[in-house]
Amino acid sequence: MHIGKRAIVIGAGMGGLSIAKALVDSFEEILVLEREELTSVIAPRAGIPQGRHPHSLLPGGTRALSDLFDNFPELLRNAGAKVTDYGKRMRFEFPGQDALPEREVGIEIHICTRPLVEAVVRRCVRTHRDINILDRRRVTELLWSEDDHAVIGVRCQTRGGAVESYAADLVVDASSRGELTLEFLRGIGTPQPPETTIGVDYNYATAIVEFSGWQPEELTILTFPNAPDSTRMGVLVKREDDRFFATLCGRGVDSPPMEWEAFVEFASTLPTDTLHRTLKKSRVHGKIVQFAFQESRRRHFEEVEGWPRGLIAVADAVCRFNPVHAQGMTVAAMEAVILRDILVARRGSANPLERLMDELMAKINPVIDNVWRLAALPDLAFPDARGCRPHDLGEALEYQSQLNKAALLDHTIHKLLLEVIGLITPAEALRMPDVVEKVRSLSRS
Repeated sequence: MHIGKRAIVIGAGMGGLSIAKALVDSFEEILVLEREELTSVIAPRAGIPQGRHPHSLLPGGTRALSDLFDNFPELLRNAGAKVTDYGKRMRFEFPGQDALPEREVGIEIHICTRPLVEAVVRRCVRTHRDINILDRRRVTELLWSEDDHAVIGVRCQTRGGAVESYAADLVVDASSRGELTLEFLRGIGTPQPPETTIGVDYNYATAIVEFSGWQPEELTILTFPNAPDSTRMGVLVKREDDRFFATLCGRGVDSPPMEWEAFVEFASTLPTDTLHRTLKKSRVHGKIVQFAFQESRRRHFEEVEGWPRGLIAVADAVCRFNPVHAQGMTVAAMEAVILRDILVARRGSANPLERLMDELMAKINPVIDNVWRLAALPDLAFPDARGCRPHDLGEALEYQSQLNKAALLDHTIHKLLLEVIGLITPAEALRMPDVVEKVRSLSRS
């Protein structure tokens, strides 16, 4: 049973595509408007500059997308994604201890580039006759009915300069910045949502590297920074073309260099020498690219009174996480599943779109709360990070260090830690009394 004739999704990134699928069966037609040109070529897009850097679809994200799309893991593997157990061929290097050992934990993770994941999802979306993706269209305005206190469509401009208007029962802002929604709220005299931010000032430099006659056994190597003394961290991730992303990060003025020899030398300053030794055996393919991320930002739309009917915001428009933690795609997919379930439950009601944003925020906020806390803990460990620090930050950082050491010694703790990092299990599971007791006991071993 449909609850509306047309829904419009602004943005054909991971958030918009997942949401489009979530709207199937609730609307007769779903229109996705994307400002860029979408081609069949699997390559980074200009509108997603971080697409040139390594991404990770966490296990929780694969599960959410599998809930939306039939046979999604198989489709991802068929497209070239590498797959491994989350505890094997994944080298986690925490400061001050040995790397976590290889253990089978029964959780699959798919390793590939962001453009590949997006291409697979876009192909899945295009198979639905109710969804129509129109590219090269920049949405310029949300259309408003003051009498109904509702958004009733959008106006957009094509690449050729033509102006088009589309009516809709529901408009979903899945754009990367969410500025359309903010501008619209200002225009109708609605106060802007409060925001929470964490200033991280992270700088990334990524090289694509290849090896001759030898390759690392690991699909991923993660060397975490020795906070608060050093902000430097490094990542090596295998791609579907059998090359590797090599990414180095530093905060503020501690920015990774763009020249290959200096890039390799920068890796020698990481807490372990694993990446440095590995990079010395590689050769760079193409140019090193940079990306800067200033701050994580969360908009509290749930505090906006009198939210207009017919409009919702999702994904980065609501909360943009520090991409170093690789959580964004997964959270977007999880939000899409939540929205789908809300709409299914509203079928048959007299006003199925009434206060939809209120209910959506109430149900996605626990997901965002969990991920925000996971990201905030390592980000706020640095004294120069901007943001409100919890009163127990020092205690939380100490317990995280104990957790990492306990995971080194105990299979159960290792698996639980990976479930939390992979967004399968909420972080509160690590604070259960029996877990805390075991962690503290093991940390004294």
